[in-house]
Amino acid sequence: MASLEDLSLEQRDELALLMKELSDNPETRKEALRLTRKVRPNLTIPELDIEDRTDSAISASEQRIMKLESQIREKEAREELNKRRTSLKEKGLAQSDEDIEQIEKLMLEQGMTNHETAAQYFEWMKQAATPTPNSAMGYNPSALSKFDLSKYWKNPQMGARDEAAKALTELRKNSRPIGI
Repeated sequence: MASLEDLSLEQRDELALLMKELSDNPETRKEALRLTRKVRPNLTIPELDIEDRTDSAISASEQRIMKLESQIREKEAREELNKRRTSLKEKGLAQSDEDIEQIEKLMLEQGMTNHETAAQYFEWMKQAATPTPNSAMGYNPSALSKFDLSKYWKNPQMGARDEAAKALTELRKNSRPIGI
């Protein structure tokens, strides 16, 4: 680094003028002061010291506020959750805490967001499916006995053609339209 003694008076004046312009310009003042502090760390610059202390105090305050807001949101969420759980018991959708645990597990597994819907779904899951009587489903085992499978065993294509021809003949001789 060259010393100032090696510079001419005009060069020193030019450097001094440049530094004055940088420190007087509001857009470059802080940067010039920070660069000066970088070169000479022990130099006291009150303008930067005050700003740095203020920024750190504001930052600490903002962090405290964010932490408090987070705690408040968490508390409100817990209260809302407890309110929903109590509501399930009051409405009779859950009988015990174990039911509520299972309902919430079901909510997580199925991606449900509503406690009442999940409780109703949980209740439906608990109910055993009652078997339907055969007559209600329209199943008639004797219908197969009327159907002759021997033709299909011999020649499946011919058996299918014969059955299709019978069905077509039956449809053609019916004078009523289909579906009525």
